[in-house]
Amino acid sequence: MTDETGEKRNRLMTGVLNWLTQLRAQAIALTLILLVLMVVLTLGVTFLAYRQVSQSLAESRDQELVTVGAERLSKRMETFMLSLSTLADQPEMQTADPHLQQQVLVRIPDLITDFTNRDGGVIILNSAGLVSVTEPFRPDLIGQDFSQEPYFQQAQALRPFTFSNIIREPGTNQDMIVISVPIVNAREEFVGAIAGRLYIQYQGLGRDIQQLQVGDKGFAYLVDQNGRLIYHPIDYLIGTDFSLREAVQRLQQGDREGAITTVGEDGQSRTVEGYAVVPITGWGLVIGEPWAQVVAPALTSLRPVAIVLIVGLILVAGVVSIGVQRVTDPIQNLVMQTRQVTAGDYDAQVKLSRIKEIRELGTEFNEMVQQIRKYRAGVRQYVADITRSQEEERKRVARELHDDTVQSLIAISQRLELLRNTLDDEPDAVRERLTEVKTMVTGSIASVRQFSRDLRPLALEDLGLTAAIQYLVNQLTQDGTIEAILEVDGTVDDLSTDMEVAIYRILQEALNNIRKHAHANHVKVVVQFTKGQVKLVVRDNGRGFDVPESLTDFASDGHFGIMGLQERAQLFGGHLSLQSGAVDGTVIRIVMPRQSEISPFDSFPGLPQNAYEKYAQPSPQVLSNTP
Repeated sequence: MTDETGEKRNRLMTGVLNWLTQLRAQAIALTLILLVLMVVLTLGVTFLAYRQVSQSLAESRDQELVTVGAERLSKRMETFMLSLSTLADQPEMQTADPHLQQQVLVRIPDLITDFTNRDGGVIILNSAGLVSVTEPFRPDLIGQDFSQEPYFQQAQALRPFTFSNIIREPGTNQDMIVISVPIVNAREEFVGAIAGRLYIQYQGLGRDIQQLQVGDKGFAYLVDQNGRLIYHPIDYLIGTDFSLREAVQRLQQGDREGAITTVGEDGQSRTVEGYAVVPITGWGLVIGEPWAQVVAPALTSLRPVAIVLIVGLILVAGVVSIGVQRVTDPIQNLVMQTRQVTAGDYDAQVKLSRIKEIRELGTEFNEMVQQIRKYRAGVRQYVADITRSQEEERKRVARELHDDTVQSLIAISQRLELLRNTLDDEPDAVRERLTEVKTMVTGSIASVRQFSRDLRPLALEDLGLTAAIQYLVNQLTQDGTIEAILEVDGTVDDLSTDMEVAIYRILQEALNNIRKHAHANHVKVVVQFTKGQVKLVVRDNGRGFDVPESLTDFASDGHFGIMGLQERAQLFGGHLSLQSGAVDGTVIRIVMPRQSEISPFDSFPGLPQNAYEKYAQPSPQVLSNTP
């Protein structure tokens, strides 16, 4: 069971990989990837824009809210201060008599309700800083010396009012804040101070501050000038030192108001905070909200955008899939037709698509198949004619050897036999006959040499390529009817033997065509051996001809000379160009790479091993049919 499961998994993976290699799959996958990236990029940019706007709006809102909250809190604290100032202005208070001062507190209880109902009450200090009156009555405080407290010293310095930072009450060790006002008599003499006390664990300021919170997860807190918490929605944090918070630090540095976005100690959580100074007290008020609450509206707004983009992505993917199929189906058809051509079916034709580029590709493919079909037909005819001409040439050589050389050798043998019989009787006649035998041997040698020249370029082997080319040009001028000029530029070093033979045979066939068909009286041959190429140009002023669109058309008409030149050049990776006209004559240009990495058998994989030897031989019968 495990083996079957693994085999199924392997088949599935193979199928997926094969599918992914298809053009249709890759086009659809690439399009989907681009669309997904576009959607993600769009959502990302939109989210960043929303987030930036939300952050800016949140900071602006929190700054406005904390400024208004600080003003409201200042008004509230100003009410406390005015209540104490009203009591300090009473004549009984200015007498410095504790009994009369107590009566004032009892007579006007509404002025101290905020201190007595919920917090630490009101105390009166005499000019020495000793507690003389408390309301409500606190016997443990009577007589306590608070002369060293900053709020008393500031009252003693006739400061109109003082809002203290968090201080610790002696005896109870409770944290509190104190609002103090000096008591001054009619003669402008300091006679004591009245102080309202608010325990920070129980003070009622929290209700006012708590109303400033933003949302369910928002917060607001109040710090004194030292950065300690006067109020925080989390009770156990009250009294904690918040001086390291960025918003508190900015308040301590003198900023009156502002808004910031801070990063938590974990490096991930973020908070938007607005801060402002409470004017009358000098304390700092901070309002904040977590980043998740700030960006929540942006995320909510992005949902419909994301849904629309995803639906659009699906629709576009469907349209792209249909469009890709319209493109890939003709290409798949082209692939199938190409396989048929590779298998040897040169009648294959591609159905043309409606898409312009693919239609043009199909048209070119059909034309290419037609050209290959014509070319192969021409090559088959060319090879057949080459084979036939070789057989005829072999017959001719055999016939001439039999009729000429062999007969001469037989005659020489017979003459030598006669000479042996008459050597003693007729010495003078023997000498004459030996002279005749020598002449016959010389003729046979010349005949054999001519056969050898026809079969193999001995001038090339004996003299080298440059001298052999000069020999061919000189042969063209032997009858005196044609003037031939040869220009050789460069050196023949490092050329392979096969390429030298090919160049020699190409020039030989080109010159034979001129001699037999061109009716020219002037020929110019230019051979250039450059660093990377061999260039051969043969120009005549004779009778030209119409150059067909494809050189294989020469084979269709039974003319193989030009096609032979092209085949020889292509064997070494070169190419032939032809210009001809009735007035201007004919120009043949052949360019071959100097160091060809293509062997004759690589150029034509189906070529027999002895085929190049066939191409290397002269073909008089073929040349006689060449235009």
